[in-house]
Amino acid sequence: MSILISWYFVPVHKIAICEDHDIVVEGVKLMLADQPEFSVCGHARSEHELLPILDREQPAILLLDLNLKSQDGFSILEKIKPRFPSLRILILTMYENSFLIEKAQKFKANGYLLKNVGNGIFLNALQHVLVSNDFFLPSHLKNQKDQNDSYRDEFIEKMHLTAREVEIIRLVVKGKSAKEMADELFLSLHTVDTHRRNILKKLNLKNIADLVRFAFENHLC
Repeated sequence: MSILISWYFVPVHKIAICEDHDIVVEGVKLMLADQPEFSVCGHARSEHELLPILDREQPAILLLDLNLKSQDGFSILEKIKPRFPSLRILILTMYENSFLIEKAQKFKANGYLLKNVGNGIFLNALQHVLVSNDFFLPSHLKNQKDQNDSYRDEFIEKMHLTAREVEIIRLVVKGKSAKEMADELFLSLHTVDTHRRNILKKLNLKNIADLVRFAFENHLC
């Protein structure tokens, strides 16, 4: 009597995590505990710790926080994407903000998730980025982004902001100086300063700090 034994090979996709809160890392590991196709291969708290892990382990997916103590997650994304072109990068953040979602897309991330996401959406995101080049965004964030975009367009019209003034606001939010804005928009410093004064006057704001806060609160960025 012979016994036929079948072996099923399940490919394991390595996941690296760049996150400086251990509780988040443990939560990810818990969600993956019964998922044999995924394995956490390393945890870094900074770019300095992350690069050796990426070189050594060659993971398929990186979970990247945006707000690290040592640096901005976008600066890490900008550096590692050209160096590891096949690496799929999922932003894992607490910030539910359409500006950051758009910035993640611009910087060639593969998806955007909130840290309080459920197991189903989390696993769906991992599976999605492995097989698709489409940016992964959960439906509730996509709907909110669409609502924010609609609200933003109506608000801009209501406040009589010109397209150029909206450009100036977005550059202010990015921390650009007047000279940097002038160079980027091919304007004189005087014109940029005039636009900024007009914007503050239209929105009844006192200074640039008020403008940045106002822009985030009203989805202008």
